[in-house]
Amino acid sequence: MKNVPSFKTFVLAAAVSLGLASASFAQSANVAVPNPADAKPTGLLGQSYTTLGYSYVDFDATSIHASRYSLAANQSLREGLDGILEYGYARSSKFAGTRLTQHDLMAGARAFLTAGGIKPYVEAGIGWVWQKAAGVSEDSFAWGAGVGAEFEVVSSVTVTPYVRYEDITRGSDNDSWNYGVKANYWLSSRVGLQAGVERDDDKNMTYSVGANIRF
Repeated sequence: MKNVPSFKTFVLAAAVSLGLASASFAQSANVAVPNPADAKPTGLLGQSYTTLGYSYVDFDATSIHASRYSLAANQSLREGLDGILEYGYARSSKFAGTRLTQHDLMAGARAFLTAGGIKPYVEAGIGWVWQKAAGVSEDSFAWGAGVGAEFEVVSSVTVTPYVRYEDITRGSDNDSWNYGVKANYWLSSRVGLQAGVERDDDKNMTYSVGANIRF
C-alpha cells in the first residue's frame, strides 16, 4: 500500500490539447473578407477560448482516487505565443477517515511553431497550491514546464502527445514527470470537445474530458 498521496499527485497543470487554427483571407476588394471567429478551427494554439474540464485520478496500487474540476483560459498574445490561466479544485476519496482537498492556481505561456501539419510547442508556468486533510492545511509555490506537438489528423481533429515536468517547492519528493496524449474535436467554429489520458512516474493515471468555448 502506498503512502497518502502527496502534493504532486494533485497538481495537474494547464496543459490542454493544442493546435493552431489557420484561415485564408480574400484580398480582392470585391470579395468579402470572412470573420476569423466564424471559421472552424483545426486546433487550439493561437485561439482565445475557455475550457471547462473534469479529471479522474487513479492512484496506483491503492483504492484512493480523486476528482478534479478546472476552469482555464487561453489567450492569443501574438503569433506563436499564448497566455494561460487555470484554476483547479480537487477532492480525493476517503482514506484514513478523511479526504484531501486542493485548490491550485497556475499561470503561464506557451510558444509554438507551425511546420506543415505538425505544431511543436514548449510551455512553462508558475502558481500556488493549497491543500487540506484531517484539519491540517498546507500551501506551496509550484512551477512546471513541458514540450509536445499537435498533429492535425483530419479537419477539426487534433492529437497532442506531450511530456511535462512539475514541482511543488515545499517539502521533498514533490516533483513528477507526466506523459500523456490529448485529442480535441471542434464541433463548430466556437465549441469543441477534448479528452486525454496521462501517466506520471509513480504510475498514477489521469483520465480527462472537457469542453472548449472559443471567443
